[in-house]
Amino acid sequence: MSSVRVPLSPRIASNHSLAALAIAAMPFIALAPAAHADEAADAEQRSTIVVTGHREPASNPNANPQAPYKVEKSANGKFTEPLRDTPRTITAIPKEVIEDMGATSFREVVRSTPGVTLGTGEGGNAFGDRIFIRGFEARNDVYIDGLRDPGVTSREIFAVEQIEIVKGPSGSFGGRGTTGGLVSLQSKRPDFLDDYLVAEGGVGTENYWRGTIDANYRLSDSVAVRVNGLYHTADTPGRDHVETERWGGTVALTAHLTDTLSVGADYYYMRLEGIPDFGHPFDVTTSRPYKVDRDNFYGVIGRDFLKNGADVASVRIEFEPTSYLSFNSITRYGKTYNHYLVAAPGAVCRVQRSGMVGNNPLTGTCPQNGTSVPTPPNQGLIPVAESEYTLNAGSQRRWAGNEYWANSTSATAEFDTGGIGHTLVLGGDYAYEKVIARQLNIAAFAEDSAGNPLPVPTAFVRNLLNPNPVLGFKIPVGPNRSLAPATTKVRSFGAYLIDTIKFSPQWSLTLGGRYDTYDMDFRNPTATNPAERQLSNRSDFLNWQVSLLYKPVEAMSLYASWATSSNPSGEQVDGSGTTYGGAASATINLEPERNEAWEAGAKYEMFGGKLLASAAVFQITKDNARENIGGNVFQTVGRLRSRGAEASITGTLADRIELFGGYTFLDAKITRTSPQNAANLGRRFANIPRHTAQLLANLLVNDRIKIGGQVFAQSKITGEGTTTLLKTPYIPGYVRFDAVAEFHPTDRLELRLNVLNLTDKRYYDAIYRSGSPFSYIAPGRSATLTAKMTF
Repeated sequence: MSSVRVPLSPRIASNHSLAALAIAAMPFIALAPAAHADEAADAEQRSTIVVTGHREPASNPNANPQAPYKVEKSANGKFTEPLRDTPRTITAIPKEVIEDMGATSFREVVRSTPGVTLGTGEGGNAFGDRIFIRGFEARNDVYIDGLRDPGVTSREIFAVEQIEIVKGPSGSFGGRGTTGGLVSLQSKRPDFLDDYLVAEGGVGTENYWRGTIDANYRLSDSVAVRVNGLYHTADTPGRDHVETERWGGTVALTAHLTDTLSVGADYYYMRLEGIPDFGHPFDVTTSRPYKVDRDNFYGVIGRDFLKNGADVASVRIEFEPTSYLSFNSITRYGKTYNHYLVAAPGAVCRVQRSGMVGNNPLTGTCPQNGTSVPTPPNQGLIPVAESEYTLNAGSQRRWAGNEYWANSTSATAEFDTGGIGHTLVLGGDYAYEKVIARQLNIAAFAEDSAGNPLPVPTAFVRNLLNPNPVLGFKIPVGPNRSLAPATTKVRSFGAYLIDTIKFSPQWSLTLGGRYDTYDMDFRNPTATNPAERQLSNRSDFLNWQVSLLYKPVEAMSLYASWATSSNPSGEQVDGSGTTYGGAASATINLEPERNEAWEAGAKYEMFGGKLLASAAVFQITKDNARENIGGNVFQTVGRLRSRGAEASITGTLADRIELFGGYTFLDAKITRTSPQNAANLGRRFANIPRHTAQLLANLLVNDRIKIGGQVFAQSKITGEGTTTLLKTPYIPGYVRFDAVAEFHPTDRLELRLNVLNLTDKRYYDAIYRSGSPFSYIAPGRSATLTAKMTF
């Protein structure tokens, strides 16, 4: 028996038009009539034909073997039907797509996913994977193997089988939060079909080195083990001084104790160290980033750092006494940490001097918005002739750790009542989380390379056009252990029931409900405001899901869905304060925010089930959004609305072209506000583009070569207007191109070339929200060559 190797397709170049790319992402509109005649026969045959063959080693068990870009089913047991027949939008990204994108981190995958946008690690929030789904915060809505992954860190993907982005309020499936949706990562698990070792090694520009292993071994007919390992180091393309080093490993074991009972255990270890980057400063007169050199870095080398890591152990039990009844339980203990100190490029000013002493201005002022502020001496860090425009390097910091226990247990049953079929999922989740955040100390002294003490400059002034971030010495940084840390403890419980009711082959109804309790205690003994030292919140809430699905033919699903979710006060436990959803005295006693949404869509399979096209329209409404009505007083009087449309296509076209693409239109704005904030009415959400589109397309030239690439386009995004800014800041839209090529010299060896940001496009990911904004600049062009050997 032989395996089928699927191609990668040539990137379909857009004419720099989002509309053109959106049309390209929906070929089923044109193909459906031609393919329909074959689909009826294909659907009937697929119900009776058993396909035999050899599955590629380490391939995704959830994907179509002949179309690895097309994921057939969710790894989340709460979604019991194939993705084609699941009545909501789920973007499933298998590892084959991740490889062809050239992505090596969760953040890089998200950057290329329509409808999901990157946020910024600001205001004391964790410098990590901050994301928005359909316009709403989702940084604490990431799940791994069915359990919430608390703690916002920088996640790796070396041990990930697939990533699923579930769109729309998901309170019935995920519990608290999940306003715009949730992200679910599936880990690689032991395989009982093959023994294999897959070793990858990559080299590239910007000092890129990456190596991974994926080894699976059957110890016996009933026991298998899988081991994954990683080492990665690279500079950030197009940025001076920004670098990252990552290393980690996983081991997972599964044992079939009987024909109906299996147990498994796994351990995940990951560490990251690097120099963080907050990008470029903003010109408040034009409300756009300053036109400085792309590689200008405004940090402090010798002080700034980023370190995070994770140690996570899980045990699972799977019991299937009959083919119609199964039980699943997973228990996890984990510890994560996130430590960083990063300079933020602050407000830029043009210095007016009077008097000089050596290289230092005796006095100076920086007129800004009609006022004058003193300019600190530059301590000789920049020559006077170059320092007409200067900015201070700030010091945003975090030293936090997260420890948690969690369990999720469920039962799935299939049965009939009066000729009506049911697939019932009944379960419950429990989690205990503890977050400890310490104040970070910046030493009052510095050290040279030999450890001798040196004086520390009182301010780090940077020249706008020619910054010199290298101190030439080291400033010790660490946690202040003489002060008690801020501690957040959360206990949460959820019970849910989801029933998929099949009235006939054409009609089905999904009903879901979930009850959650949320119990949070926050203690910060060192808070200057006594009201912020002890805070607690006890909340409970119900959420619902109702979906109706109709199948005019087997290959097509039409659906309409309604769902809710809830956001309790203090939900974002990675930080504190009102700005980013953490614990604060002004909001802690407010009722949970309530969200509801509707979605209607269609999904259609073509080419023998190898290609799936989807389209949907949706609206999410938050009717009682928390809003500051003056001073430090908050009320749930606001309304936020996100409305839009999505289209996507995944799979293999005509056995020669792989496609993975989509388009999202999103109109996200404030639709109701208090009289005190009337100026915000109609304001768009910050950092949320109106249009995003992406298409990865690859062509199988022959059985050894495939070529292709990716195009990603995004319209402009705005920041948040403040009274200190002349205009609302924004960053322009862009179109980015990537390229990929694969060559298989032998059946066991694969060579892959990825070129990211092919045209070296200068673009930005997000805007920091403040009176002195700055913008995150995306990586420049890079190229990597990866060799994959299968043994």
